[in-house]
Parts: sequence; C-alpha cells; structure tokens
Amino acid sequence: MFKSFFQETKWLLLIVLTLIVVLLANVFYFMYEDNKLEKDTEGIPDRIWQTYEVPEKEGLVLKQLTATLYSLTGTVREDDCEKIVPQLPEGPFALILESPGGSLMDGGCLASHIKLRDVITIVRATPILDEEGNILYEPGLIGKKDHGGKVICASSCSLMFLGGDIRYLIGDVWLGIHSPRTPDDAIKGIGKRALESSSYRTAAALLLLLEHLGVEDDKLRMLFIQVPASSMYWLNPPDWKTHPILKSVATHYRDFWGETSESIFATTQQ
Repeated sequence: MFKSFFQETKWLLLIVLTLIVVLLANVFYFMYEDNKLEKDTEGIPDRIWQTYEVPEKEGLVLKQLTATLYSLTGTVREDDCEKIVPQLPEGPFALILESPGGSLMDGGCLASHIKLRDVITIVRATPILDEEGNILYEPGLIGKKDHGGKVICASSCSLMFLGGDIRYLIGDVWLGIHSPRTPDDAIKGIGKRALESSSYRTAAALLLLLEHLGVEDDKLRMLFIQVPASSMYWLNPPDWKTHPILKSVATHYRDFWGETSESIFATTQQ
C-alpha cells in the first residue's frame, strides 16, 4: 500500500517538475527573444512608429523641365519601370523626385536604370522658375491631399533617390525608409511557408540592390528591411548624433531642416 502510494507520489512529483521546467524554459526563451529583439532594433532610430499607407493614385509621370532637368512624380505603380525607362535620356541629367512610393519591383528597377546613367537626384521643397518667372516645377503637389502638402520621397522613391551618383535634399523635405511590404492581394491564396520564403527572397534581393546602388554600410542597408513595412522612418538631423551613417543617404544638403552640407559633414570629420 505504502509502496503504491510512494510510486504514485513519485510520478506526480515528476509531472510537476516537468511542468515547472517547461514553464521556466518558456520564460527564459521569451526573455531571450525580448532581449534579442531589443538588440536587433538598436540600430533603428526612434522616429519610425508612424503608420504609413501609399495612396492609390495614377502612376509616375516623367516631365522635361529644361534641356538637362527632369521631374519624376506620382505613385510608383506596377509596370511604371517599363513605361518610364524608354523616356529617360541617356546623357547626364538632373532628376527631381516626388513620390509616396508604391511598387518595390518598379521602384528598384528604376533605381537600377538611374544608377546606370550619370544622374543627379533631387528632392526639394522650393519651386523652379524659368527666366520669365514661370513655374517649371512646384513641389508639394503630390502630397497635398494625402500628406498635408509635404514634399515626400518615400518607400520605393528612396531607392530611386539612392540611384543618383550625386544626391541633393533641399529644404524641409521628407525622405522615408521602410521595409518591403507584401501586397494584400498577393497574400491571398498563398501558404505561410511560401509567404515566408518569398519574404526572405525579397529582403535578400533588396539588400543586393542597395549594395549595387552604392550603399556600403551594412547598418544602413539593414534599415531598409528593419523598419516595419506599415511604418516609415523619416530622415531627420537629430538622429545623426547617434546614427552618423544616416548622413550618407544624401551627398549634398541645402537648408535640410536647418542643416547644410557644411554643418552636416563638418561634424563627421571632427
């Protein structure tokens, strides 16, 4: 009788101990994951937690402003690369960009074609006038309704901006970076494993593209896959104190949120 009771008690204790071990293992696992997540996000500036949606608009429009100056504005839609590339000049030219983003594939495709040419990319908050005072380019039209009139180059537009060998940010413009986002219609009917595999391939392709565009710093490239796809990180001078590599997104700054190239790059050399 006592032997039977002892055996039953022993098995009960083993079950209880097993449950305790499992619970402790889970606790330590989640503590590890939380700590890992905190470390993984150390390289991301704080100013990213803003929900961001690309408005449904017509595709990109390329417009010639002068002999060597063009503007490329609008939402990046599917097949825009195929539409725009034949319109791009071969020789050296400057390209003003204004877009909330859109198709990653087409934005990346255009970025690669821009990189193949001798191009100066520009995002500016001031208009361009001809000799007679006529407005050739007026900033803020793309974001007037959906983004409070802000001059925006975000998402896939930031890739096109990086395609320029020389890159200007002029005035209080908003240059936004975030990770790829799978379109809702592409998610339907696809399995979890296939979706996971597709996400990894997309992230790998984006990292290779950024390297091709001349983004040499690993941490800066990682920013393009670390910032949540539903959010946006807006390039901002205060972040450069803790993340100096962000300065290299552009090569020239003119009154960018009160900063100029002289004030920005002088601190890098100190």
